[in-house]
Amino acid sequence: MTCNKDHSGRLGEAARWYSDLQDPDVALETWEAFLEWEGDPQNAAAFREIEASLIVLERTTRAYGGMGQSALRGAEPPTGSVSRLMRSRTAWIAGIAAALVLATVSTIAAMPVSHHEPIRYATSVGEQRTFDLADGSVMTLNTDTEAEISFTVSQRYVRLVHGQALFEVEKGKRPFIVEASRSQTTALGTVFDVYAKAGSVEVTLIEGSVGVVPVPAEPELWDWFRPASRDGAAGRTLVPGERLVMRENGLESVSAIDPSEAGLWRSGTVWFDNMLLADVVTELNRYARMKVRIDDPDLGAERLSGSFRVGEDEEFIGSLVIMFSLKAERAGDEIVLSRVAKSD
Repeated sequence: MTCNKDHSGRLGEAARWYSDLQDPDVALETWEAFLEWEGDPQNAAAFREIEASLIVLERTTRAYGGMGQSALRGAEPPTGSVSRLMRSRTAWIAGIAAALVLATVSTIAAMPVSHHEPIRYATSVGEQRTFDLADGSVMTLNTDTEAEISFTVSQRYVRLVHGQALFEVEKGKRPFIVEASRSQTTALGTVFDVYAKAGSVEVTLIEGSVGVVPVPAEPELWDWFRPASRDGAAGRTLVPGERLVMRENGLESVSAIDPSEAGLWRSGTVWFDNMLLADVVTELNRYARMKVRIDDPDLGAERLSGSFRVGEDEEFIGSLVIMFSLKAERAGDEIVLSRVAKSD
């Protein structure tokens, strides 16, 4: 019983917060107070319940011609004070919170949970595209990348499914959160790059400041309503010119890079400095439909500095053939590079 009362109280508080945050002129102090309250994981879960339930109600009333969008967001009253409107609106939302307490687990399990449909952005192999987001931020996707975006009243949330994206974040009161694999990067207004590759995630800060925390493996029940992690999980705050690599095995490393070079891939040119030839080929394969393979480990250990233009992979392979005295043979859907055998 005590547990139910506690949950009911949290839902009531969450409903009041939700109502307060609908005001487009909400004060910064209110946001800060909300984020502090939301720092309690149980409070954050209660807020997600209110948010998700209101979305379900909004869609239901829209479908059946009931209260509609104006009632959900608060229509302009013909007479009376704004304070009375806000009090009645808060009470209405709090009523939903009370109704939630009465729902049983079996009922919730039987009902499909409706949520915001995320907006999907994607690029094909060799393609790069820039998108203007609803909040004024800019997202640039590199080759073969997919991202899903859902903005709510409390946060701007991006899930980088795979690939690489550079974010130029418009300053705002809502945190801008990018989740990739087992990492979560949070910013308010900054420029940073996230690259989700097999087995690891790279976060490179170009301007401003970001915090990066690991995300534990868990069922993704609330994918689009998960707040920024504030539960004391170990994390790092990056400064411009730092690149954090977070591996799936839990290992982390930070290295210094030239911030001006971090986003050069947007120009369509890929640069590399003293890189293993095997790694250069791996990078080339991100942009090329015809993949390149090196079977000789000694050849893969050769080092190379230079660049290649996206879409000009055949010319680059030709340069490798000349530079290292190689032969290129086609095997199925691959090009295999190997050393030319020395004649006796």
